[in-house]
Amino acid sequence: MKWPDTTLNDIQSREDLARFLAALAERMRDGSLTVENATTESFVDSAGRWTRSMDGFFANVIKEPVPETPDWAMIAAIFRAALVYE
Repeated sequence: MKWPDTTLNDIQSREDLARFLAALAERMRDGSLTVENATTESFVDSAGRWTRSMDGFFANVIKEPVPETPDWAMIAAIFRAALVYE
């Protein structure tokens, strides 16, 4: 699968995910990443709603069904989407 956010395509391991999340946090701290869901509550709620509705994202953007088994990149995608999903 090819993610539209190319940084997700490089995530193959737990360590890759850890580096991605640390970099995401740094971008939030330095203001280079705009977030819609800045509180923990809104972030977790958004992650749940995006995960529930990711069928549409996969059908329209990825052009594949949602994988049965998530990988490290999908976990990163959920974190990334939860920052901006309304």
